Amino acid sequence: MATYRHDSEAAWFAAVRGGVILVVPAEAVDRLAALWPELGTGDPTSVVLDRLTAQGLAATPSFALVVRDETAGTARVVVRGPVSVRSASDEIHDAGVSTWVERVLDGASSIEVVVDGGTDASALPLPVVEGVVPLRSIVSDGVEAIAPQRVETPVAVAAPVTAPTRAPAAPVVPVASVAAAPVAPAAAAAAPAPARVTAPVELTMVPDEETIAGPSSAFANGLPAGPPMAAPAPEPVDGDHDGMTVASIDIRRLREERAARAANANATAAGEPPVAAAAAPASIRMPDGTLESIGHEVVLGRAPSVSKVSGGRIPRLITIGLGDPDISRSHVRLALEGDTVVITDLHSRNGTHVVAPGKPPVKLRSGEPTPVLTGTVVDLGGGWTIQVVGG
Repeated sequence: MATYRHDSEAAWFAAVRGGVILVVPAEAVDRLAALWPELGTGDPTSVVLDRLTAQGLAATPSFALVVRDETAGTARVVVRGPVSVRSASDEIHDAGVSTWVERVLDGASSIEVVVDGGTDASALPLPVVEGVVPLRSIVSDGVEAIAPQRVETPVAVAAPVTAPTRAPAAPVVPVASVAAAPVAPAAAAAAPAPARVTAPVELTMVPDEETIAGPSSAFANGLPAGPPMAAPAPEPVDGDHDGMTVASIDIRRLREERAARAANANATAAGEPPVAAAAAPASIRMPDGTLESIGHEVVLGRAPSVSKVSGGRIPRLITIGLGDPDISRSHVRLALEGDTVVITDLHSRNGTHVVAPGKPPVKLRSGEPTPVLTGTVVDLGGGWTIQVVGG
């Protein structure tokens, strides 16, 4: 269970969920609400960084992110600004870098996050299992179970029934002498009409342009719509998520596939050959078998950092070979130029070798970008290798 020291001034807030702690200043607390669903889905590091840097590096707030891996016994830590993350054997802070510092802690049983350089010793440590709290510091000793999401089901409420006024008993008369009396218009108007219950409006968090359903207009794509077709069976969606949340990379892929299907439909109607679907984005297969998307650009090393950013586009930092002196702090950079993966050795101490499929190993020239093919193995030294693969 985590314990935190309350901040009465509410200058910083922390979101605690499972094995994840995300700390941001008060002016960025709205980011916590937007990221809350993502904090319970595996390793949310890439999603958190994408959201926090969405408006550029200058608008990126200070933050600290701790993601525990209970199976491996490690903790992934990302820090920017006046925040420190401490374990029994290490302390991590941004050391004045312009982006952030990313590290992996091995065997860290207890981790403390401290904001603005110190804690309030007079504040009583309070327990927190899951939630968002204002704090000066927080200590995490492990991974807590994530509470299941509560789904509210709308319930239609029946209109209140008004008991009719009881009329005085009428004298008993023979049935044969009673004529069928018509209902007076005034009495009919006075009868209360049943209340109309409006069904709750269901909202979607995905814009219309991101949905997968085809056009429903009578003249979609400039052609008369044909008879309604049965909805296709849902296809499995790849990606690092819980099966219910679609990651941004999957949305882009679905958008490209949808555009390709529309182009093929138009080409078929015009008697032209179909258009090939867009290629899946490139990724890196890490030594443990996991996949890391290259996105725009990534930097790998035992303690990677970035001192200069061009065009406001921030590379992702991935730690590999932690504690291995054969791996430089910032060893190699991989970037996408169009559909081609380009690798650059960042003047590493022991160099970088690439092995293309069916080719002998080649050592990269320091600082010289080199394009590589899918399937290429990158040897960083010390037994650490990665592979360039498709999405």
